Amino acid sequence: MPRRSDTENASSNLARVACTLALRKSLRQHAPVFRGEPFTLALLIPEETRKDFERAFYDLKKAETVLANVDLGLATTSMRGRHDYTDIKASLRANRRVVIFLEKEDGIPAYVVAAADTVKPVHPIDAAVLADAVKTVHDVVLDSVVAERMLAFPLEDVLAALRPGRSHSDTLRRLEVAKQSTLDRKIPPVEQLAGYGAAGEWARVIVSELADWRDGKLPWEDLDSGALLSGPPGVGKTLFARALARSCDCSFVASSIAQWQSAGHLGEMLKAMRATFKLAAERAPTILLLDEFDSVGDRAKFSGDNAQYCTEVVAALLECLDGAYRREGVVVVGACNHPARIDAALLRPGRLGRNFPLSLPDIGARKGILATHLGAALSTNDFDRVVAATEGFSGAELAQLAKDARRRARTRAGEVTVDDVLASLPPVKPIEGVLRDRICVHEAGHVAAGLALDVGRLAGAVVMDGFRSGVGLGGAAYFEREDRLPTSEFYMNNLVTQLAGMAAEFVFFGDHLDGSGGPGSDLQRAADLATTMVAQLGMGGITNFLSAGSFEELDRIRRTVRSVNQRVEGMLAEQYERAKEIAIRNSPFICELAAILNKEGCVDGIRATTLFRAQGKSDAA
Repeated sequence: MPRRSDTENASSNLARVACTLALRKSLRQHAPVFRGEPFTLALLIPEETRKDFERAFYDLKKAETVLANVDLGLATTSMRGRHDYTDIKASLRANRRVVIFLEKEDGIPAYVVAAADTVKPVHPIDAAVLADAVKTVHDVVLDSVVAERMLAFPLEDVLAALRPGRSHSDTLRRLEVAKQSTLDRKIPPVEQLAGYGAAGEWARVIVSELADWRDGKLPWEDLDSGALLSGPPGVGKTLFARALARSCDCSFVASSIAQWQSAGHLGEMLKAMRATFKLAAERAPTILLLDEFDSVGDRAKFSGDNAQYCTEVVAALLECLDGAYRREGVVVVGACNHPARIDAALLRPGRLGRNFPLSLPDIGARKGILATHLGAALSTNDFDRVVAATEGFSGAELAQLAKDARRRARTRAGEVTVDDVLASLPPVKPIEGVLRDRICVHEAGHVAAGLALDVGRLAGAVVMDGFRSGVGLGGAAYFEREDRLPTSEFYMNNLVTQLAGMAAEFVFFGDHLDGSGGPGSDLQRAADLATTMVAQLGMGGITNFLSAGSFEELDRIRRTVRSVNQRVEGMLAEQYERAKEIAIRNSPFICELAAILNKEGCVDGIRATTLFRAQGKSDAA
């Protein structure tokens, strides 16, 4: 029986021997090498086996007399990720017979391209090479068919699994176990998720195309293999990426800028970044989630002492997305809150070329999310009750609600009921009395203006029973734009509709509640829309374009560009007066709709539209 040290040595030698055999094949394919003639052969070496190939070169140089005068030139990478070809340049100047090891073909200096007889990938560690290496190191025969099956797994896993004394059938079993450990089975497939819109459609295409790529029916470059998910916390960006991996039956790897930075200084951070991409490539096919993607920043906005640091981070990330570390089989999904803060180069086609904005789930999406987490536990009517009570909830909050409801059911050893779910909702501050009257008039004012100005199809309106902890929303009205032309008139009408709730309160009560203003309010949305019209769309009397991709940047424009701010203030004042006129003209409708909302809590679009038309009112502009 071999001693422990002998066994460990045999196992560690397998990768080195396999690389030696592959390198020998590459050298023999270049005729001048073994004829003793001058040559320069540049070989592209996989990063994960680079050290083994370096050792293999020197092993061959000792074993083959004809290789004794062959020199090895290496491209090195600095701690900051910069490629250094100094060693190659020195080797070319001093030697007539040179082998060059490169990581990637693009970005090679012109003098290396000019000097090389050819630049090609090193011979792969295929079934024949692997079988020969196993015979050499373990002194056992590895069937070529079995070797092919093994090589369907990551090479690093294969070399680790081929332990001395282990049967090849057990090796295959261990490789399958290792693969399953990288698959995420704890969440539903992406097809079962609700509320993702265009992102969901993209995901379904990726699932189909990735299957075709696996079967050799589709080249990798034809896959749309990068996307950005943007939206507030809790809308399900991470869940989406995990569910996509589940549907694709592939590995899931997640990281972030913060995780990379925790590795240490810039050099260590870039090393951690490349390690993430390397891991994803080794486990391919892989869904790679890069969270907090907006924290990478934009080179056009960097300044001060940290500018150089940040620029190098962006450059390294671009290289990972494009270069040697981005291999076939890796679909990259970025997740962020503020896409406007991301360097534009990262969002170009071929990188993260698609941006899917995600928002808090609407009625249909909430129903689908709850159904995913609760299954058939509730009746249709019960689901409707829960959906109505969860206005303003994020996908993460809905998942937590379902978890809390299941916990309540377990404590009484029963099935989940609607009472378990409703009892798990955050504490409620009731909306009642005069406060409820005002909120009902407010939402009815939005509906009246939207219908009078025909801004879209009314889906419905709702007034909550109470304010829940962390959710300050009292009500909402929903319009679907449909096929309205995006003219200046359309935008002005939307401004009126945004301000119409506040206007209706003023008409009926002589004042409005503070909920009309503040962050995320009707007034902020109206101000942002007006700023966009004036500063970017040429619809406010100023012919200019000021770049802005977030509400913070729109706010900055208002604060710093006086002419824009003055025009925005003028537009808001003008459209607010229009909104008040519509509220006065449609006051009977507002009163009747407010009464329905007060009593029933919600009204569907068809009912409200029919009631409006029966009143026979419209905006006379």
